[in-house]
Amino acid sequence: MSMLPELKTRRLVLRPIAMSDAEAMVELAGKDFEVARWMTSFAWPYEDGAAESFLKTVVGKDPFKTEALYAITLGGVFIGVVAIEPPGDLDDLPDLPTLGYWIGRPFQGHGYASEAVEAALDWAFEAFSTNAIGARAFEENFRSRGLLRKMGFKPYSMTERFSRTLDRRISNVVVRLERPDFEARKDAA
Repeated sequence: MSMLPELKTRRLVLRPIAMSDAEAMVELAGKDFEVARWMTSFAWPYEDGAAESFLKTVVGKDPFKTEALYAITLGGVFIGVVAIEPPGDLDDLPDLPTLGYWIGRPFQGHGYASEAVEAALDWAFEAFSTNAIGARAFEENFRSRGLLRKMGFKPYSMTERFSRTLDRRISNVVVRLERPDFEARKDAA
């Protein structure tokens, strides 16, 4: 079974998610409406045991069948998650792996998300042998859309997803990143 490699950036270490991350996930996202409101998968209020149940579907499983889920850590402290899901998550781009991520509120605004996302994308292009990666963000999530734009993602389509946290359907922008656009941005940096 392919284990995920650890990914290191200037300030962060991305390591495969572990069952022991459940508590930090609940504290930073499950109990914080300002993080949870941007997720489609989170129930609100967060249910006891939900993090553990979710992690059981990923930890120790084949990341190319479930998802490649990384804990983003800063000096050993869990600060968020970045994930690459195998093709099939986005109806609009069914052939592409898709990116997802969140950062706990105390750690937002320092560029950690960009750093983690860049490392994950770099790894994913190779690991999935793909020339493009998809993602989506709530239409009004301007910070996330800005980060995706910075990485080289371009608008592809609009879709709706049901948000359990907000209890309504939300407009989402589906974006697509071509490998040459990602490489060009990296080379320019």
